[in-house]
Amino acid sequence: MRIESLRPAEHLGNVTIHGVRRFLELDSGAPSLPHLQESREVEMVDQQAISDVEKKMAIILPIKDEDLKVFEGVLSGIPHDCLMIVISNSSKQEVDNFKNEKDIVSRFCRITHRQAIVVHQKNPELAGAIADAGYPELLGKDGLIRSGKAEGMILGIILTMFSGREYVGFIDTDNYIPGAVWEYAKHFATGFNLAQSPYSMVRVLWKYKPKLVGDLYFKRWGRVSEVTNKHLNHLISSKGKFETEIIKTGNAGEHAMSIELAKRLTYGTGYAVETKEIMSILEQFSGILPIEDREVAEEGVEILQTETINPHLHEDKGGDHLIQDMLLPSLAVIYHSPLADESVKKKIENQLAGIEGLENNPEIPQVKLIPPPQKMDLAKFSAVIEKYLPQMVLPDGELISRIARPSRLPSSGQFKKVIYTDLDGTLLSPLTYSYSTALDALRLLKDKELPLVFCSAKTMGEQDLYRNELGIKDPFITENGGAIFIPKDYFRLPFAYDRVAGNYLVIELGMSYKDIRHILKKALAEACTEIENSERAGNIFITSFGDMSVEDVSRLTDLNLKQAELAKQREYSETVHIEGDKRSTNIVLNHIQQNGLEYSFGGRFYEVTGGNDKGKAIKVLNELFRLNFGNIHTFGLGDSENDYSMLETVDSPILVQRPGNKWHKMRLRNPSYVRGVGPEGFSRAVTDIILPME
Repeated sequence: MRIESLRPAEHLGNVTIHGVRRFLELDSGAPSLPHLQESREVEMVDQQAISDVEKKMAIILPIKDEDLKVFEGVLSGIPHDCLMIVISNSSKQEVDNFKNEKDIVSRFCRITHRQAIVVHQKNPELAGAIADAGYPELLGKDGLIRSGKAEGMILGIILTMFSGREYVGFIDTDNYIPGAVWEYAKHFATGFNLAQSPYSMVRVLWKYKPKLVGDLYFKRWGRVSEVTNKHLNHLISSKGKFETEIIKTGNAGEHAMSIELAKRLTYGTGYAVETKEIMSILEQFSGILPIEDREVAEEGVEILQTETINPHLHEDKGGDHLIQDMLLPSLAVIYHSPLADESVKKKIENQLAGIEGLENNPEIPQVKLIPPPQKMDLAKFSAVIEKYLPQMVLPDGELISRIARPSRLPSSGQFKKVIYTDLDGTLLSPLTYSYSTALDALRLLKDKELPLVFCSAKTMGEQDLYRNELGIKDPFITENGGAIFIPKDYFRLPFAYDRVAGNYLVIELGMSYKDIRHILKKALAEACTEIENSERAGNIFITSFGDMSVEDVSRLTDLNLKQAELAKQREYSETVHIEGDKRSTNIVLNHIQQNGLEYSFGGRFYEVTGGNDKGKAIKVLNELFRLNFGNIHTFGLGDSENDYSMLETVDSPILVQRPGNKWHKMRLRNPSYVRGVGPEGFSRAVTDIILPME
């Protein structure tokens, strides 16, 4: 794809709205040779980059009693790697249109070797799962999902979250031009490649929207969009000193979002949905109103607008539909927004007063709002809906890819073994940090496809270094349970997480490093004052990794400079080194606890945390393993008191020996003891775990 280079943009706090960019070439060929430079006016996104996004994208296809031939054409335009999710609200009475739609999709999927999710908006099982998951705002008085465009779109977002896709796009099924459908999906993928933020939206502007009025007439844009855009732009202009016309896609039915953005937005019912998406972004993230989601604020939100080459040709549903169902709700969500000042409201009132049929209606009705989909408990939804998947996935009975029950799922009565291990003193030598004597055991685990989860005081960077060296692809727990890092696409079913870090989805359990440092500074100052005023306490020296250089950490820990640098990159804990008599040390530790922090001793250093818990992290991760793999049996390998919560939580705790060939004494339920210090003990433990499988 070749697209115009960046156009002017408007910035409202943390929200960036990009001007419309025209597509110049729909197929730009293979990547250009290095010596062939693109024009400054052109930006190219190669086919591989577009394909990579399409594999992570679901396309929602809402349909309600549309022409089936037109529907078939729309299906043919969806890129092969996109997951199709058909949300139907069609008649199931004398003529079962929904059955006909399912038959068409099933035949299409069989011929093209792909899959789709097809559901009816009034499906009682879906409604039950949504109710159980705590999202009743989507349901009507009859307990079923309400009719309406917005409700169908939100259902599509939920199913996209369930499928594990990262992007969700919306394409209407009344489009007469399959090539336009194909182009929309390419716009979505191109836009996400160009976006800098994980919280992004791509909105498509039709270059022409032709109408059949005698001869075919190509009209630039639509009537409702022109009016909605005018008032959106006036609202944005009212927040600054300069007038703008940046918004051109206020009613863009063809649009897409990253799922991280989609699940955070508030939606307006019916045809107010597209305009409300823009308003929700401005209300939640621009900073004009108080911001609650700091993570989104740090990354920012981007709205990208692109102009098509293909025209958009669809059935004309009449003027009354445009005014009552589309224009009035669109302007209502602007009018009733807390961002709208009196000038914005007055312009909308004047606009509606000039429209035939609305001029004598003084009230602008409130649009019903639906809270963000992330309010829903996705794990509960997944647990309920799992058994109904064969009815929803087409072709019938062919559950494949990320939607399918994975082939590695144990059959009834079997269980999958999951191994949690400490690093220092267990997998790694307590003296040299070497894992060489454990390499054969690690190969055995890989051959048996058993997950090996690092659960250590080490940072994300430290653990990732060892995982890359050893070729381990499983989740891992950092900083004594401060966070769980899960590789994207590792689990089949989606789950709630707090942030994205590179290729990982992160579940955060502990207090942030910044807050820990602030509280720790206060606690240490209080402790030092008490020690100075105590006649019985002796001298004490306290230092932490945050106050030390990389070279100092290297000398103190015997880590090389690279490892020392990674050890300093703490996110949920602080490493503290204390030198002093027992009484003075206890005074320091008491003040740490009195200030609401916790500590653990790893043999050389104290790890100070706020809410971190290896055991809690393991419980969270175990639920994800069970949800995706069925029955599991967990093993925990450790060597010190710092591993107690891990060993207490797993089904089978195993202790390896410490230097001096002794085991650390701790009260555990049915612990096993293996001979060997560090990686030698690790190897024997792995052999004992695997032998029953032979």
